[in-house]
Order: sequence, then C-alpha cells, then structure tokens
Amino acid sequence: MIDHNSSEKIEYKRSLEAVNVLIKESLLQTDEIFLEIMQHLTQESGKNLRAKLLLVTSTDEGGFVSENAVVAAAALEILHLATLVHDDIIDEAQTRRGQLSVQSRFGKKQAVICGDYLFCKCFSMVSEISAEYPDKLKEFSSAMTKICLGELQQFKHNADTDLSVQNYLKIIAGKTSALFSLAMYSGAVLSGDSEKDSRFMARIGFKMGMIFQILDDCADYEGNFEVAKKSVEHDLAEDVITLPLIYAFFKNPELKARIKDQQLSIPELNDIITEVKNLGGVSMALELAEKYYIKTKKMIESLPDQKKRSEISEILEKIWKGAH
Repeated sequence: MIDHNSSEKIEYKRSLEAVNVLIKESLLQTDEIFLEIMQHLTQESGKNLRAKLLLVTSTDEGGFVSENAVVAAAALEILHLATLVHDDIIDEAQTRRGQLSVQSRFGKKQAVICGDYLFCKCFSMVSEISAEYPDKLKEFSSAMTKICLGELQQFKHNADTDLSVQNYLKIIAGKTSALFSLAMYSGAVLSGDSEKDSRFMARIGFKMGMIFQILDDCADYEGNFEVAKKSVEHDLAEDVITLPLIYAFFKNPELKARIKDQQLSIPELNDIITEVKNLGGVSMALELAEKYYIKTKKMIESLPDQKKRSEISEILEKIWKGAH
C-alpha cells in the first residue's frame, strides 16, 4: 500500500511495480456495481510505456522516484485505460490485451460509464498531489482535450480516402502523442526541472508517441487473416485510414474505390494488405517513423543526466524494435 502522506522515495527499479500495485488497489477499491468490470480490467496489463517514461524522467540523481511520481504514473495509466475502453466502443473491438473488451463482455452502455468512471479515478488521484503543483493540473486537462479531439478527428475521417498525411499526423498527435508528451513533462516537473527543461522532455515524449503510433499502424499490415476467422479487427475493416494506406493511394489512386464505403471480405482484406505492402505503403511509413526516431535519438543524447539518457534511450529502442 502506498502511503501518499509519506515523503519516502522508491528505487527506480521498484517504482513500476509500485505503480502496478497502486493501479490495482485504486481500481478494486470501488463500489460493488463496478467491481466485476474492474476485476476484468486488472486481469491483464499493458507495457505501461507512459508510466515508465514518467518514472524515469522523474528519477533523481540517486536513482530514486518520489511517491508523487508513482501516483502520477498510476493516474496516467488509468487515464490511458479509460481512452482504450472508449476506443473499443467506437471501434466495436471484441478483444483488448488478449481478453474480451469491456464493451464486448459487459455491453456498450456499461463500457461508456466504466470509461467515465476511470477518468474520474484518474483526476481524483491527480488531485492528491495537485496542491503542490497548482499551476500544472491544467496539463492533464489539456492532454485530455487533445486526445478527445484526436479521436473525434479520426472518427470524422473514417473511410476518408482523401485523408492527407498532414491530417493523419494531426490525428495521432492528439490521440497518442499527447499522453507520451504529458508523461515526460509530468516526470520532469516532479523531479524539479525548470519549465524550459520540462517542455524539452515533453517534446521528446511527443516524438516517441508519433513513432509508436506509426509503427503500430504499420504492424496492422503484417501477415494475413485466416478465411475462417469470423470477425476481423483491422484498421481497414473499421474504416480507419492510416499512413501505409495513404502512401499506397499516392501510388495507385484506383485503390480508393475498392475501399470506400465497402464491407470488405477477409479475402479482399488480405488482397489489399498485400497490395499496400507491394506499393511501398508500409516502407514509406517506416521511413517517416525513422525520421522521427533519428530526431528523437539526438534529443535524448543531448540530455545531461547519463542515467536518464540511458533509460530513455532503452525505451526508445524498445518502441523502435516493435517491443510494445
């Protein structure tokens, strides 16, 4: 149990475990009406990339993390979880993290309320430490605004075969990069960094989020789907236009007509996936991700703290190698 009133610090290598414990405690200490859903959500956890970035950025010279940073990291992951619950409703996704999604198991109405409840949990936890940083609470609300706008923009452009690269980047800047940026900004603030240095960390986080999402969108075009599979969770099947497909449109505009306003069968889906790869859509998207990667690596190499530089570089490499 984390004692939020304690000023003791935690070793960085133990801090992520403390975050996971706090997340489970926070979600399971709930009203009985939410308990079954919260139990379901705590059965599996993600890679906690955002929490890791916050924690390593907040680490002091002795390699310790404050309990405020643990609380902030847990709140950030709960915020991320809330967005995933709502994403699955919009996308009608059947699974999440290897198990049934909340909307699939409990219904869409319950999932909407669950997502809202998680948002409340997040801001309740942030309020525990906000008294020490009264002018920083707006960063959480600002990030949430960007996430919502990103999701709305993506929904608006569903099946939009004329979506530009620039608008695609605006969408992922909101729906993904905003949280990565917030993670590193918050960690820097909690470590006592200046506003200038904290903003620099935020820019590193932003670029890491862009890399993460572009690579994730590219991964959607790896492999084929079995014909026997009854439901397909793929961007194409959900009318989501991503960077590999946008680049493929440049090479073959006729591909737009095969996708627009159509229910794709699994064989058709596989054919388009193959064509996108053959047209160079995936490789071109990876080239853009590499540009972000090179810029991000240079920014990280300029950090004066060797330990932070090493840990953040390691997280970047894991993202770049697809370990997410």
